[in-house]
Amino acid sequence: MRIEDLDFRVDSGVYAPAEDSFLLMDAFDLDHDDVFLDVGCGAGLLTLSAAGIARRVVATDISLKAARNTLRNLKRNGLEHRCSVMQSDLLGSIPPSALFSVIAFNPPYLPYDDTTTQMDHAFVGGVRGTEMAERFIQQAVRHLQRGGSVFVVSSSLANIKDLKNAMVNCGLHVEIVGSLSVFFEKIQVLKGIQQ
Repeated sequence: MRIEDLDFRVDSGVYAPAEDSFLLMDAFDLDHDDVFLDVGCGAGLLTLSAAGIARRVVATDISLKAARNTLRNLKRNGLEHRCSVMQSDLLGSIPPSALFSVIAFNPPYLPYDDTTTQMDHAFVGGVRGTEMAERFIQQAVRHLQRGGSVFVVSSSLANIKDLKNAMVNCGLHVEIVGSLSVFFEKIQVLKGIQQ
């Protein structure tokens, strides 16, 4: 299923898919046996893309507005029967026994600065820019199937080395599987493979 063929809408106050979203979406291939978790689903771009392929899809977002936006997009496209959508702070609402073959997160990845906006929740990942992604990694590894993969987006404006170290410390083999230079930063997708 091509994204261009979907009836996809972004509600006010929900992160609209941008270059980082498409970079993440292009970084992995799913097959019919995969169980996919989209953390921070926003309007549901990755969720809808995966729903046409994976055996099962779960989407979470800390924003109830975003979770509802994803669910409405799934319903518009007749894909809601293949997915579960829930409001959750990262993987906090996922049952401990739930395991996934692929987990993806396009986190807020910019470091904190003195400028604030109404969308900081979607852009600022902590003082170093990686704190939220590191917290995600610590939770995600507990929900990975054997040999599963975690994908996370980061920015050259943040401390990517800290994020890589957090992934390695959680037992993941790390590689860069996507990269894009945008304006004044380089966006990267890191893949962590459970060893």
